[in-house]
Amino acid sequence: MSVSRRLATVALVGRQNAGKTSLLMHLTGSTQHPVNFPGSSVERSEAVAKLADGHLRIVDLPGITSLEALSPDEEVALAWLHGGTSGAGAKEAGDGPDAICAVVDAGKLGVELDLVVQLARLGKPIVVALTKVDVARVTIDVPALAHELGVTVVPVNALSGEGAKALLERLVAVVATPEGSRSALEDASQRSVPVDLDLLVRSVTTRSDGDRPSLTDRIDAVLLHRVFGLPILALLVFGIFQALFVGAEPLMGLIEDGQGALGSWIAGLVPEGALQSFLVDGLVNGVGSVLVFLPQIILLMLFVALLEASGYMARAAFLLDRVLSKVGLSGRSFVPMVSSFACAVPAVLATRMIDNERERLATIAVLPLMSCSARLPVYVILIGAFFPTSQAGLVLFSLYALGIVVAAIVAWILRRTRLRGSHAVLMMELPVYQRPSVRVVKNQVWAASREFLVTAGTVIMATAILIWVLSYYPRPAAIHEAHNALRAPISAAIEKLGPDAPERAALEARAGELDTRERAAYLEQSFLAEAGKAIQPVFAPAGFDWRTTVGVLAAFPARELVIPTLGILYSVGDVDPGEFDIASLDAAEAHREEGLAGRLRAAKKDDGSPAWTSLSALSVMVFFALCSQCMATLGAIKRETRSWRWPLFVFSYMTGLAWVMAVLVYQIGSALGLGGAS
Repeated sequence: MSVSRRLATVALVGRQNAGKTSLLMHLTGSTQHPVNFPGSSVERSEAVAKLADGHLRIVDLPGITSLEALSPDEEVALAWLHGGTSGAGAKEAGDGPDAICAVVDAGKLGVELDLVVQLARLGKPIVVALTKVDVARVTIDVPALAHELGVTVVPVNALSGEGAKALLERLVAVVATPEGSRSALEDASQRSVPVDLDLLVRSVTTRSDGDRPSLTDRIDAVLLHRVFGLPILALLVFGIFQALFVGAEPLMGLIEDGQGALGSWIAGLVPEGALQSFLVDGLVNGVGSVLVFLPQIILLMLFVALLEASGYMARAAFLLDRVLSKVGLSGRSFVPMVSSFACAVPAVLATRMIDNERERLATIAVLPLMSCSARLPVYVILIGAFFPTSQAGLVLFSLYALGIVVAAIVAWILRRTRLRGSHAVLMMELPVYQRPSVRVVKNQVWAASREFLVTAGTVIMATAILIWVLSYYPRPAAIHEAHNALRAPISAAIEKLGPDAPERAALEARAGELDTRERAAYLEQSFLAEAGKAIQPVFAPAGFDWRTTVGVLAAFPARELVIPTLGILYSVGDVDPGEFDIASLDAAEAHREEGLAGRLRAAKKDDGSPAWTSLSALSVMVFFALCSQCMATLGAIKRETRSWRWPLFVFSYMTGLAWVMAVLVYQIGSALGLGGAS
């Protein structure tokens, strides 16, 4: 019977890691499409199964453990199951499921069936999809289980898709004839007749491997060892970060080359002036400087998805739960905190896995304290310019450690003040180890990347345009006239020389230097520079001069923008933040008198004293390690908390904390006589 007259809906419901997402793709033959529940930021995934005589809409809901909500995701998902109304009270026309496909992990039959019994109380037709039969340590008599439950039970392999066609046929039949799909389980639930699940499970299962330890048990004996478990996890995380920096470098180079090529193409197409500067400096360079970190985000999310799909991520949370509980967090905070070292935007989204709302908010509030990839260029250029190579590794490690220690302190304070409440005991069932599904991993990586791209295309672009306007205007004609007067004799001399004349290169270099000085002169009198000079007295106790303060303001869309801003202010020209990675620290000391590093070391204040020293450089790095200059992160926090209160709080406390720590570093260092020129 056709179901095309009304696009009927089947909800895939089950606990986390039951195989719902893989099943969705096999049932529909397409990738998942994340969609927000109306009135909330919680996502569901859905797709349409194309049938011979119609279509069937299949919705994959966030994992639930019972009909009692334990997290924001569960609250919204359960509200939708009850009738299509989200947690915020909004409703989509015709939403809510016509039938339920309960996805049950065969290896945890007793716990899983408890959820099925609860779902029967909703009064919807139910079909049970039995997954992970191939890795379960028991043999299940499927016909007997179906008879005892009074519902159809279809074994499926969520990895290979075996059984998905039979399941889809049964779902179509149930939706087409809902009146005839009332089950004995539903009748018992409506009459409040208790179901003895232990007896049921014993009657339909037999052990398939005797008492021998399973492969999962043997692996866990090593990875969850009370002595070696944490060191192994630490080595794994270290290896992931090494792979991030090494593996992403070629792709980051391609993005930088593409950004440069696009900027050059636009510059050749659009006449010099405000429009060209807006397109090249405001849009291409502003957004491109953030997109360059997309390869690292993709790689990080790939590793996270692989660890989660294999079953190890739950074990990492278990190992770190005791450590994180000391500061009021739980092991579930581990994944967002690790993700934040690449980019805080997907890390904020990853906090949805945290059941306790107060712990989730505390985790969100400290995630930006992890030193993300955007801070690295700032660290590298200043470490390379003012610290010997022998100290570079120690300084870099200290900056990363500073964020971690401060995050622990802030979380401890929040959980005992504003977010005071009992610590949720980490209760989780460790899944069996299994081979990750390529399609599921691919879709998880794409979802995180899409989220980042959407943010980069909206919040970051808007902020980059604002910074461009403030840094470009006003444009006094006197500056251009003065530099034109200086360029005129040089241009005339170049025209008299042949293309191969030895003097030509030197004259062209002088003309290029005048162009750079003109840009610096424009920037120095811009609205952004005036704002920097106005607030410079606030940053003076931290050793910042006005140019450093302007760099701080210009870096609000993305932290690494401080590098090209300083390049213009110090008349170096365009400076690519991507040039400054960890590998460049090895050669930094040999080239510290060149380029931007050399200009920073040679810069003088109005009184003739050095504008930069190793102490002021350390102060600036401490400020950047702790400040919250990332509009994309603040936008993600606003979306997840559905309020401007939390992003404003995060920005305020981090900026204030960064200023206090930078001032302490500079003032204490000066008092100890550590402020001399390097």
